[in-house]
Amino acid sequence: MDLMLKGRRALVTGSSSGIGEAIARLLVEEGASVVVHGRNLERAERVAGEIGAAGVAIGELSEDGVAQAVHDQALAALSGSVEILINNAGGNSEGNTAKAPAEIPVADFMSNYKANTLGAVQLCQLCVPDMVAANFGRIVNVSSAVAMQPNYMGTDYSAAKAALNNFTLSLAGSLRGVNVCVNVLTPGVILVDGLVRFGRMKFGDDSLTAEQVNDRLAAEAVFEVPPAGRFGMPRELAMVAAMLASPANGFITGANYRVDGGQTRGLN
Repeated sequence: MDLMLKGRRALVTGSSSGIGEAIARLLVEEGASVVVHGRNLERAERVAGEIGAAGVAIGELSEDGVAQAVHDQALAALSGSVEILINNAGGNSEGNTAKAPAEIPVADFMSNYKANTLGAVQLCQLCVPDMVAANFGRIVNVSSAVAMQPNYMGTDYSAAKAALNNFTLSLAGSLRGVNVCVNVLTPGVILVDGLVRFGRMKFGDDSLTAEQVNDRLAAEAVFEVPPAGRFGMPRELAMVAAMLASPANGFITGANYRVDGGQTRGLN
């Protein structure tokens, strides 16, 4: 199937590894001109070189003024406006995953909000005017299953992702009559590089492939296993992102696409 992405200009934040890298790689394979974003120049340039990206944009999006700098770098690398924006950058304060909501410092709520919500909001605000003027744009904001089904720990992260979901729906609703589609992509547990490394260390075997790690983590119920019987692979998430980013998608907007193996079943 031709996703009609050839020649389209895309910025994928947080794409120097993991889910973002998988999305950037697939968009390039489909013919898009892609800017790889990350916080580490060497790592971003390595990925950009491997996949044949148009260039890189570097910056910590949780910091004031950085979204504008990243946007400017993307425009320079693409020699034009951003037509496809994938907001994947973010992260979790891992030290808070074992803390109850009332125990998490307020500063950590603000830090997670800046990292997981405000950076995406600012990039949307920077990119949307050009999308509206061109009567074409696709925005995919990568959220998390915990935004809809919080586990009562790590609430600073889940609350920030819930805010991102809310913003996405509001933005989509505001863009009436223009060919700009805005959607949320919600992963469950995805076997990114860090989780593969964890599995290899846990099972004491550095030769295990990602698929073998997936099988063993599921078989031994190291994490709660979704109805699919395994965890997701980055490429599977990238396939849905590419579909939502495609010009072929002109009618899906304000939607939440769950790629979680059924983890958040029954929830919108």
